[in-house]
Parts: sequence; structure tokens; C-alpha cells
Amino acid sequence: MTLISSIILDAYRESNILPLGQDPTANQATEALRLYQSLLSSLYGTTEGERFQDWPLGDYERNPDDPWYRDGLCYKTDWQLNNPPINMRLIATNTVARTVWFTQRPQDGARYAIADPYGRLSAFPITLQGNGRPIDGAASVVLDTDNTFREWIYRADKASWLPISPVTATDENPFPENFDIMFQILLAMRINPRYGRMLDDQSITMLKQNKQDFHNRYLQSQPLDILADISWPFMSRQGYDTQRAFSTTAGFLRGNALGN
Repeated sequence: MTLISSIILDAYRESNILPLGQDPTANQATEALRLYQSLLSSLYGTTEGERFQDWPLGDYERNPDDPWYRDGLCYKTDWQLNNPPINMRLIATNTVARTVWFTQRPQDGARYAIADPYGRLSAFPITLQGNGRPIDGAASVVLDTDNTFREWIYRADKASWLPISPVTATDENPFPENFDIMFQILLAMRINPRYGRMLDDQSITMLKQNKQDFHNRYLQSQPLDILADISWPFMSRQGYDTQRAFSTTAGFLRGNALGN
């Protein structure tokens, strides 16, 4: 287990900003944590990993006369709403309290997020069930704080859903230890200009190797104009799963008003 505080310390050590045995000051730790969070947010779900798709949990403020509404909740049963596929951003537009179950078959690097854009969770709370795998170390999580935004990622090596946004210095780095090198050096690259430092060539070599391993593991599938009968292994590792309901056709329809 690698704590984010250790990633921060090693980032300061990477270019010898801090000598061996010296810890970051409170201001240095705060700044590095902010940079780490922005790094994490910009890295995963963009060039790596699957992107989120919205999953409204109710009809609140939705226009029933909208012609696209027929592709929305009117064709989703309560069971479907409460059992979303992976890589969904749950939108708290529910008008009753809901219990949402994470998939029983999560792939490594799969994510869920929740957003409460109208600030209504205190009135209509949502309980997230890990479905056999812990969320933040618990079997279930109750969300009842208005304007909540949270995000979790699945760690297959730990069989757990770990927080990815927001994080604190005492949280575990949400990715396996074999990618610590990448996060240490990427964070060092953000910190270095503030101290007039540059990475050593050895660090750059290590970063390239570790980042390639990360890319291979969490490859982002892309929308492709190809036929649905083409073999699914052309998609990402997260694509092949019955609960993902993903095919090359679905990939092509991403971003299309007619697609989901």
C-alpha cells in the first residue's frame, strides 16, 4: 500500500528539492496534494481509461416533451436504474431515495462517479452498494450531503473500490504500487519549475517505461466507424463484459444524440 503522502515525499526527493530524512512543510504538502489531484483528474478518463457517461437516476427537471426523452428513463425500469453499467456518472435527479448497486463483475480500472447538481441528496439520499466488494473499505456508502461529487476506481488486485476524487494525503494511491514511479515523477515534473529544477535523464527513462506499462493496462477504447461483428478484442479490456453492454456499434454511437 502506497499513501499519497509517500508519493508527494518521493516527488520532492526526485530532484533533490528535499534532502533525505526531511519531510515537506505544511505548505509544500498542501500544494503538492493539489497538483497531484489535478494530475490524477487529467490523466485517467482522458488518455487512459474509459470516459464517463451520464446515468440520470430520476426524472427531476427533465423535459418529458423532449423528442429524445424516449431514449431516457421511460424505457428504464427501476432495476435498470439501480444497476448501472461500469464507467457511469450517476446524476442525482432521483425523486425518491435509491439504492444503487455497483456491478458484480468490475474490470480493473473501472469507475463510478456521482454528481448532485441540484443539491438534493439530503432530501433524497443514495446508498451505494459494493455488490460483494468494499467501497472505501465499507460494504455500502450512504450519500446524503448536498452538492456531493465523488469518484471511485476499481482495483482488481485489492478487489476494492478506492476513492479517486477527492483524495487526501492519508488516502492510498488508487493505482497499484507498480505505477508509483510514474506518479512520483509526473508530480515531480509539476513541482520542479517552482524550484528551478529539472528531471535527470534517468528519471525520464524510468517515466517512459512505467507510463507505457500504465497505458497498456488501462487502454482507452475509441469510437470507431466499424461494424458490430468485428471482434470485440479491438476494444479496451473494459469493453468486454455483459454488464458493460458495450459493442463496436455502441462505441460508434458515443457522442451521438441517438446513442447511449
